[in-house]
Amino acid sequence: MTRMNYDLTILGGGSGGLTAARIAASLGARVLLIDKERLGGDCLNYGCVPSKSLIHVARIVHESKDAARFGLMPANLGVDMAKVTDYVQGVISRVGEAEKIYTEGVTVKFGKVSFNSPTELSLNGEIFTSRNTLIATGSHPATPEVEGLKEVGFWTNEDVFDLMNLPASLIVVGGGPVGVELGQAFARLGTKVTLVQGPDRILPKEDPEVSATVTNVLKDEGIEIVTTARFVQASCNGDKKVVMAKQGDSMLTFEADEILLALGRQPNVEGLNLEAAGIKYDNKGIKVDDYLQTSSSNVLAIGDVIGGYLFTHVAVYQAGVAVRNALVPIGKKKVDYRVVPWCTFTDPEAARVGLTPDEAEKKYKQVRIVKLPCTDIDRAQTEGQTVGFIKLVLASKKDEIVGAHMVGARAGEMLGEMVLAMQNNLTLNDILSTIHAYPTMNTGIQQASFEAYLESTAVANNRRIVRTVLSLRG
Repeated sequence: MTRMNYDLTILGGGSGGLTAARIAASLGARVLLIDKERLGGDCLNYGCVPSKSLIHVARIVHESKDAARFGLMPANLGVDMAKVTDYVQGVISRVGEAEKIYTEGVTVKFGKVSFNSPTELSLNGEIFTSRNTLIATGSHPATPEVEGLKEVGFWTNEDVFDLMNLPASLIVVGGGPVGVELGQAFARLGTKVTLVQGPDRILPKEDPEVSATVTNVLKDEGIEIVTTARFVQASCNGDKKVVMAKQGDSMLTFEADEILLALGRQPNVEGLNLEAAGIKYDNKGIKVDDYLQTSSSNVLAIGDVIGGYLFTHVAVYQAGVAVRNALVPIGKKKVDYRVVPWCTFTDPEAARVGLTPDEAEKKYKQVRIVKLPCTDIDRAQTEGQTVGFIKLVLASKKDEIVGAHMVGARAGEMLGEMVLAMQNNLTLNDILSTIHAYPTMNTGIQQASFEAYLESTAVANNRRIVRTVLSLRG
């Protein structure tokens, strides 16, 4: 029996695992990276990369049909789903090829891995030891226990990026980011989409005005949105699939060619034999402390498998913290989730960082909201992308930036400036005094900050001073 020794073994080859492997190898550690069958994880193969590729194709189709408002002859593009899938899979392949740099100097193996003890693991029956282990096994789509669902069949995000034919109709169950992104994309490609949501609004974690704006856009594009409706039963009616949902005391029935579930994620902990390593976990994920250590001190965990913020960029951030804490035990670093951005890639995009107005009101005594509609952004006007707004949440007398919420074209890109400002405790004056290129969408950030400044206590105080000076001059 061959016994191999590593400084760090990483379980899971998604974005977090790949980043951790590259950092650890660059520090001179002996690194083993293990995945079940292929690298890239959910983000590359079933999530961010393919979904944004599909959304891009759908946007082109939508814009071609909407060309008349720009004085152009509208086009009625046909959709060859097999070729769309070829494009999506091509993007996955190219991004995957670029990610190979993350495994330089790293031993990569595939198969089923489990713990025998905190320092001993087994891969395909082969036993080896590792001083530290980082669990980054990710998550999988949650599937509810609904009568008839397994028999009827359904899709998740793991099934929609290799389609050969476009369904004529689709029921999307779940109105979170995955549900609304894919729902809009399929609707723009030509599918009749019905979105069934349990809570009282889609994107329930967003500011209510953000949810309302995206809802109106989706409805205007022909998507039927049904809220406060809980999925309770599935069946077939001929060649159609039937979803039954309870809404109050009423039972609603929907029929379509396919059902797409977008009901959240579950951590991938099965088969790891975490008990053998003394690692605590529950159905929400592996338990970690502020240093990303599990209940077994030499085992750390990051990404979806620990719950919390289920974002690729958070897993990548956690990878840097975890590797440092595993390999440099002196002066360990805590995770800091004070400033976590996220974006839902509908069209227009919905982006957020920090507190909502309601959350800020509960935390601070003094809160004010400044809102700039996208109609006031010149670049938005030039491109006909005027749906949406920028909303800043300011707290205390100092007008501390504690939240930013945006709906609009390229909102996810615009959010970066606000993230940097909040992370480094910059002020409205810092944004105002920074020259922004014109005309860009980012000018809207400066404009919103300018409006906030004009309404600030500082301006009111300066106004009194100026009036006093002017009155003395006669």
